[in-house]
Amino acid sequence: MPMSKRLSNRFRAIVRITRICADICGADVFDPKFRINIRTILVLVIIQLSIVFMAYTVYVGFNVDGDWKVILQVLSVGGCTLVQGYCKLVNCLREKNNFRFLINELNSLYEKYEQNDADCRLFLYKGIQQLTFIMKLSAFVVILMVVGMGLVTLVLSVVFNTHVLIVQCLIPGFDPTTGKGFLWINIIQIWFIAVGGFGFYAGDMAFFTPLSQISTFRGILKCKFCDLNETLADEPGNKEKSFNGVKDILIFHQRYIVFLEVTRDTYYWVILVQIGTYSIGIICTMFSIHLGTWPGGYVYMIYCFVMMLVYCHMGSLVEITNEGVVSSCYNDVNWYELSVSERRMLHTMLRMAQNTAGLTIGSVLPLSMNTVEQQDKASNANAFADECALHATSPAAQQQAVGSHKCGKKKLSLCNELHG
Repeated sequence: MPMSKRLSNRFRAIVRITRICADICGADVFDPKFRINIRTILVLVIIQLSIVFMAYTVYVGFNVDGDWKVILQVLSVGGCTLVQGYCKLVNCLREKNNFRFLINELNSLYEKYEQNDADCRLFLYKGIQQLTFIMKLSAFVVILMVVGMGLVTLVLSVVFNTHVLIVQCLIPGFDPTTGKGFLWINIIQIWFIAVGGFGFYAGDMAFFTPLSQISTFRGILKCKFCDLNETLADEPGNKEKSFNGVKDILIFHQRYIVFLEVTRDTYYWVILVQIGTYSIGIICTMFSIHLGTWPGGYVYMIYCFVMMLVYCHMGSLVEITNEGVVSSCYNDVNWYELSVSERRMLHTMLRMAQNTAGLTIGSVLPLSMNTVEQQDKASNANAFADECALHATSPAAQQQAVGSHKCGKKKLSLCNELHG
């Protein structure tokens, strides 16, 4: 079937793009023959050098120049991107067998069910469409971060004659106050950021690829229930065929459970680090922008916020799929036409579906869109508290700052209470 082959080829093409980006960073763990190579070591060296440069920046800014605000930028970039990059790379190398299992399982899923009826192909097509959208969104956001942060520095230097580094990261031996030193620091920084962009994209897509297909499992399960109902209606006396249909449904559900458990175990630490560092990055970047120390912070904050939204959307997708499986067990099968043994089998499956766990942030919070809402509230509260602290010694400045909020008088009263 041309369309079926086209669907499976499209899925492999998407995975191939992820593998190319991962291979550039020396981390194409999807290849069974993968070994740590020179590119892997080079990326690790870049991460380690960046950490050293960030530590040097904190030392110069805080101890030499007496500027504590440099710590905010270091926490934004170093505490976010460097920790994320290191965590993703180590996780890929450590969990390479799980990555291969997940991709092979999806390839097998497409190869088998693309040969089925149009309904199965429709759910496979929807899975590819969803993965394609996430792939394009992730690529756009990463390119926006790399190009946007570089353009901000270029425009400020050329148009406004203001020398501002892409990120506040000094390099020993280069003086940013001189034209030559400023140029070399920015060249090195944009090169490091570009390499990191490939790594971020590959790491994120390795996470998004299996999770984006979770709903495909539910769709195929729904098709299996429909096939069972047709068997019960057309051949009510064929108990062997209906029993095999129920057995096939249970086996496929077990396949879904195993796929989800492997995904959850593989990305446990990645999810914890991603959400934690995105939160730190957003909050510290907001403070840096408010203090006027990092013009490129707007671009970086957009990147952090959008990617955190995508991660939380993946968690919500798993929750919705789990609820959909439970709903299918209730509503998509003609229970009263099943035998007693078949009902017991489906009842066991239903109990397992009701207790299927979703993705979590360190086994503390569920990974879902509600996490973004909580983070937004926390960020606003921290930003307001910081604004009050900065303006506590100046009533006139405090009036001006609080006036920018919607509930000016109420927040001014709260600010005064906080400072006695």
